[in-house]
Amino acid sequence: MSKAARHSAERALQAYDALAVAESYPAAKAAWEDFLIHWRRGLNRCDAFGSRSDVHYFRSINRVRLDAALAYLWAARNADEHGLASVATMQEAAISIGALGGYEPGVRTGESGEVIYTFTPTSDDPPPFLAFLPEHLRLEPIVERTRTVPVPPGYDYDVGEVFPAVALARHGLEFLTREITSLGDP
Repeated sequence: MSKAARHSAERALQAYDALAVAESYPAAKAAWEDFLIHWRRGLNRCDAFGSRSDVHYFRSINRVRLDAALAYLWAARNADEHGLASVATMQEAAISIGALGGYEPGVRTGESGEVIYTFTPTSDDPPPFLAFLPEHLRLEPIVERTRTVPVPPGYDYDVGEVFPAVALARHGLEFLTREITSLGDP
């Protein structure tokens, strides 16, 4: 069974790699959905391998619930499969001027809901910088029947950083890898 969990982890890694290099929203959305499927399948396979008769057995889902980012991924997979609202929407492409090196980037929402990027110089003579930020996934709160799962702290979009969906997928992949490693080799 550990072999099946490793296979799911490999597929989740492939989806993560595709997400990290996605150059368009449709490609990122497809990779994100694939990642969620294989990540969750890998955790389910880890749980199936564990011995429920063992007093010390602690299912992966129990560890997922202890981490806000992992709980968001779990809820995102549920919402992706069963929900009506999208858990990841399109963040429009943008041009960033001076966003990296010598400027403190910021993001705020305009009066009509548009995203406005701000750049505050961190020195008297900041270096010029121009960057194109491609369209990508913007994580959304997940609305379930009885609760709303917010975007985890630290995974809000910040100009010039790794896109939140990529960073969140990396966190989930690292967790899945630890879970599989803890199973040992059968």
